Amino acid sequence: MFSPHIKTLFRIGFITAIAIAAYQMSDLLLIYRYFKFEYYLFFAVLIALVTGFIIAKRSGSTPAAEVGFTLAEKLTQKEMDILVLIAEGKSNKEIAAINFVEVSTVKTHINNLYNKLGVSDRRGAAMLYHTNVGWPKSTFSPPTLI
Repeated sequence: MFSPHIKTLFRIGFITAIAIAAYQMSDLLLIYRYFKFEYYLFFAVLIALVTGFIIAKRSGSTPAAEVGFTLAEKLTQKEMDILVLIAEGKSNKEIAAINFVEVSTVKTHINNLYNKLGVSDRRGAAMLYHTNVGWPKSTFSPPTLI
C-alpha cells in the first residue's frame, strides 16, 4: 500500500517521538541533575545512532541502479570482471578457471558483489549489469547496407 520510503519515514518519525517523550520523562523525573550534561548528551546521541542502525538494517539495501551509482563506482575491478562473466552465463568453476583462483574465492567475490548490488541471485546481478551496461549486440544481426 505504502512505498518503502514512506514506511521508513514513518518509523523514523515514530522513534523520534518516543525519544522526545523519553527526554520529557527524564526532565520530569529530574534525572539530568544527577549526570553531567556531556554524559546526558552522549547517551542521547548514542540512542539516536543505534536507532539509525536498526532502521537501516531493517529497511534493507537498495539496488545500485535505484541509488544512482554506476557499477564501476560500486564494485572493485575483480568484482566487475566476475559480474561480466556471470552476465555471460559462466559457472563458478568456469569463472575460477578463467581467473586462476579457487572456487571458494569466486564464491566470496560473488557474495560481496550481491551485497554491494542489493541482489540475491545470479539472475538479478546479470539483469542489473545488462540494464546499466547494455545488452551485447547480436552476431546474427543483418549486415548494414552501404
